[in-house]
Amino acid sequence: MQKFMKAAVLDGPRHIAVKSVPVPEVGEGEIMIRVSACGVCGSDIHMWKTGRGWGEDRGDFIMGHEFCGVVVDPGDSRFAIGDRVVFWANLYCGQCDMCRSGQEQLCRDVNGTNYIGFVCNGAYAEYFVGKALNAYKLPDAVSDVAAGLIDPLMVAWHAVIKSGLRLRDRVLVVGDGIIGQMIGALARKAGASVVALSKINDRRIARAREIGDFDLYFDGNDPDRAQIMQDASEGGFDIAFEVVGAADALSACMDGVKPGGTVVMIGNSINPDVRFELNRAVLREIRLIGSVSCTEKEFRETIDLIAQGVIDPEKYVTDIFPLEKLQHAFERLASETDPVLKIVVRP
Repeated sequence: MQKFMKAAVLDGPRHIAVKSVPVPEVGEGEIMIRVSACGVCGSDIHMWKTGRGWGEDRGDFIMGHEFCGVVVDPGDSRFAIGDRVVFWANLYCGQCDMCRSGQEQLCRDVNGTNYIGFVCNGAYAEYFVGKALNAYKLPDAVSDVAAGLIDPLMVAWHAVIKSGLRLRDRVLVVGDGIIGQMIGALARKAGASVVALSKINDRRIARAREIGDFDLYFDGNDPDRAQIMQDASEGGFDIAFEVVGAADALSACMDGVKPGGTVVMIGNSINPDVRFELNRAVLREIRLIGSVSCTEKEFRETIDLIAQGVIDPEKYVTDIFPLEKLQHAFERLASETDPVLKIVVRP
């Protein structure tokens, strides 16, 4: 007899409907979990606005890629019923040259798009079935809500590692979303002497001010921002992180960074063509680095960062909703006035 589950389905532009759908079957190398928590990501908002995922359009689609749960069917895996696990959404092959070199985030099969909840159904549902290869057992010290934030923290962790941040470096973060705020926290833990945040309004920075990882706040709309940033940092920041995916945010990084400094680009742009001041980068020898997702090793390290108390991701959660309020969650996150920072769904 076929079993059914509750799922939040993307069934059109800007519309989520909670429906009863068949529970997926467990295949070879797969496990089934009862979903405990799933973070709502900005990438989900992009798909919600268009009404479709990144893969082939097969009708109703279930998003959700920042999730954890309890194993209810371990299949032929190493897991046992009752194990708490978190899934890494990266559907890497494990066989290509990038995977073999420990750069699974650059897997030839992934190509920046092949993720759970993007090209195949995700975890805005009561149950999820996926490859055991992508599942990691959670320590007791990592709560369900915290596990729902491993994904943004891993992105921040990878970016900080890519930056080559050193003790006493001056750091600028351009973008006040959760990844930008987590980068600020990690930079502070890594020994940065100054950590600054550039934002275009004060809508989402209440939590940042409360946590206290940033020393300085800049108005990204100020026409004199370049001079203000250079003066405040005594000649420019050693590292700037672009966490928006917009031309002006990248320009703000160039305004703030010192000659010979580093700009790490994390933000994704809806428009792939972004205006860029090439001569300024060349003549000032600015080091530009792209950063996406993380390696498999860094994913495990991210779990440890939480388990060991280095970072408490729950501090960034502003709301926890049931699955039935996912549409409301998207509407709030898409708002230009709502101060919400991070929402976690508990199916």
